[in-house]
Amino acid sequence: MTDCAMYNISVKGYHPSTICVIIDSLPDSLASVIDVIQSPLIQDSMGEFIQDFARTDEIMPSDRTLGFVVINSDKKVVSFSFSELRKTIFDKCEKTLDDFRKKGFTVEIDVSKVV
Repeated sequence: MTDCAMYNISVKGYHPSTICVIIDSLPDSLASVIDVIQSPLIQDSMGEFIQDFARTDEIMPSDRTLGFVVINSDKKVVSFSFSELRKTIFDKCEKTLDDFRKKGFTVEIDVSKVV
């Protein structure tokens, strides 16, 4: 069983498909996406982000989606919504979400359970 986070990112008219990131990579991917959405070469940066973080193996029936990260760069909104997260992952993500706030983003956090 693999736990995943789903990303949905909208930046400057460029809107990739929703991508799946293995939950252990969530903190690093969240830190990386800040640079992606501010890049002048958005398609190249987004391609690298997808290559670095998107899950590439086959999705299995036992896999779970724990939540979503929705980013709309034009509206400067980040929605971080999860049914559950390990405390170590959540703490790292919270620090990065503060970086989004410092850049003027509205950050919505909804985590039902931190374990």
